[in-house]
Amino acid sequence: MSEPVVDQAKQQRYDELLQQIGGALIGAAPQGWRRIDLIAKIADGVQDFGLTVIMPDQSTPEVEPPSAAGQALLELRKLMYDQRGAWLSARYVINPPGEFRIFYNYDHDPLWEPPIPPSYYERDLATYPRQAEAVPGWLRRTIEQARTGQPETN
Repeated sequence: MSEPVVDQAKQQRYDELLQQIGGALIGAAPQGWRRIDLIAKIADGVQDFGLTVIMPDQSTPEVEPPSAAGQALLELRKLMYDQRGAWLSARYVINPPGEFRIFYNYDHDPLWEPPIPPSYYERDLATYPRQAEAVPGWLRRTIEQARTGQPETN
């Protein structure tokens, strides 16, 4: 029995987005790169993309994350949304000649620097609702403290 058409279309779009991200990153990197490492942090209304390109001599030239990769990651996050919620950060690593791995963080604080206001997390949960048991404790505390006006304690 084959997968439903919607699942096949979703998987195909997922694969296309991963290829778009990889192609954009490779296109932005200087010739001869040894590793490309993109970390994406996304919440509703805010995103941060950090790109590190490592050269054979271990240098890390300044390379701006390509906007095409950022747009594809935003779409990927929407596409992947499910009952766990939307992922909070992702890491896309490429090794030559084009081998890549991607990791998704659904549960851990993405450690924004500087920290983002809790209202972004609130909006993100409204846009991408999670079942109560899928909301990590740190996220629940951050939102509750913001609502009550209490400062964060660690």
